[in-house]
Amino acid sequence: MHVDQMSKLSANHFRNLAAIFGLLMVFIFSACGSETGEVSDSAESAEPIETVSDTVVDNYYFSVESIYDFFDLTNIQPYLISAHRGSRYYSGWPENCIESFEYIMSKAPAIIEFDIRISKDSVLFLLHDETLDRTTTGTGKAEHYTIDEILSLNLKDADGNLTDFHPSLLRDALEWGRGRSILKLDIKRNVPFQMVIDEVRATESEHHVIIIVYSVDAARIIHRLAPDLMISLPIRNEDELERFIASGLPANRVLAFTGTRLTNQIVFDRLNEMGIPSIQGTIGNLDRQAMSKGFENILEIYNQGASMIATDYPIELYEYLVSQSLIKN
Repeated sequence: MHVDQMSKLSANHFRNLAAIFGLLMVFIFSACGSETGEVSDSAESAEPIETVSDTVVDNYYFSVESIYDFFDLTNIQPYLISAHRGSRYYSGWPENCIESFEYIMSKAPAIIEFDIRISKDSVLFLLHDETLDRTTTGTGKAEHYTIDEILSLNLKDADGNLTDFHPSLLRDALEWGRGRSILKLDIKRNVPFQMVIDEVRATESEHHVIIIVYSVDAARIIHRLAPDLMISLPIRNEDELERFIASGLPANRVLAFTGTRLTNQIVFDRLNEMGIPSIQGTIGNLDRQAMSKGFENILEIYNQGASMIATDYPIELYEYLVSQSLIKN
């Protein structure tokens, strides 16, 4: 190759590199100037939500067109996982937080459970405890603070470490859930059922939420107010199953929560015969046993007939199921 040909190639190569560098700089500056999220009218004082989906290429979102079809036992997906409080024990990712939900969904296809409380000025937001102390930089009862005061707080992870995240509004969580997951809504004391239902309606979330209740009476109220919504109801033994049957509630609107202790096989058998999907909680001793000795104990619960496991360790459970070739990654 002649010297002048080599010079032309070098010049062309340099121009190509310069063009690529210029495009890269334009992309970087335009990205820095873009907005990362919108803040609702009632949360103007909170920082915009930045979710990890902005940086994670792959995720495990799933979209549900009909929640009734999704939980139909004739075609239900095997080995469903529910993430208790979204992210309870993952360092840097606080519970009941949209950013943490994103983190979980970047690692596993989970149904997300969270808790709902009400502020002094009657706005619904995500929080488990009655008080702010354990999970936020605030102190005292949450119901004594306005929503602006609550949203200005920072969240703590399970180890008490401070994060850059703030409490989440229920409406924002419902908006986030569409096209990403199914959400289990645990309505805490003093929160009116109708207010939660109104938010579900406003966000058109009917087909990606389950309302958690703790009694047949509460289930009747929810079904009267919103007969189209799915309900999670404790059915931990045959007595509770008989009370449910006597209630007249439709089987195709109910998921049976079978408790956090090992459930009698007869209960799973009868639920499956009735076409009612079941959720077994492993929160506590069963989770700790799985984390120390392996997840075979939880696999046995699936084999008993449980449709879903509610766990504090959804990522580890999912990885175990994949390692056993029970579900595809």
